Amino acid sequence: MRAAILLSFLLLAGCEERTGFEIRNLNGNRISVLGHRGMGRDSKYPGNSFESIAAVLEIGADGSELDIRMTKDSVLVIFHDDELSPKTNCQGMLRELTWEEIKDCAYNNSPSPSYVISVDDLFSRIPDIRKYVFSFDCKLSTSDDVRPVYFRQFVQALKRVIEKHGMHDRVLIEAGNAQFHQMLQNNDVPVLRFITGKEFEDALRIAGDLDLYGIGIGSRITRKQIEEAHAKGFRVMTWTPRTPRANVKAIQKNPDFIQTDAPTHMLKVFGRYQVRSSEQ
Repeated sequence: MRAAILLSFLLLAGCEERTGFEIRNLNGNRISVLGHRGMGRDSKYPGNSFESIAAVLEIGADGSELDIRMTKDSVLVIFHDDELSPKTNCQGMLRELTWEEIKDCAYNNSPSPSYVISVDDLFSRIPDIRKYVFSFDCKLSTSDDVRPVYFRQFVQALKRVIEKHGMHDRVLIEAGNAQFHQMLQNNDVPVLRFITGKEFEDALRIAGDLDLYGIGIGSRITRKQIEEAHAKGFRVMTWTPRTPRANVKAIQKNPDFIQTDAPTHMLKVFGRYQVRSSEQ
């Protein structure tokens, strides 16, 4: 299955770009630009909100990184923290509440009403959803005694929403737990899996053991390490440059995916920036 997914993604990735950088990677010599929680620092709206995510897609990003949590009734929600306050007007631990109990939770400090959304809601509201790639930073915090059951529920929830919206091979999974990755593989969930939260050598070893798509490491990864990962057939995703200078440093390392907090600048560097309809 991995070979088929790789071919499909390469066809979607396109050919080498003509920029001021000589890009050499396993992603068709093209770096996929993902907004960090949407528009990152460029956003007027809270990270992970529909408004922030939709905006980064509209300006030309290949997709967005999203923080994914699961409710008590197995709905996947785009939200960073386990606790709903102080970012919203709701109280409580997200994993202990049902979707019905949180679907009207509004973000604080938003220029206009903005609500917590589910993955299903996002995929339903974005036209031509398969044009984009979404990296799910899976927040798997739970107690040890219920972890296997929780992981199975999370995996099944992922499979349902991906199959419902036809997002096969358009979802990247970031997770640091090998057991979770193994469950994804055993259940034939058609995602591109990245090991995260590990040092480079450990990440390479685990990626090989579990037949993963790639590794995800932040700005501490070096160009030489990325070349080593590429030589072993693994894609590299890195994060999260916050300034134009940091964007350039990340690009020069030749990763396959960059999650950036400054997507406007990075898209302009690559000549992919599109003016939003609201700005025309």
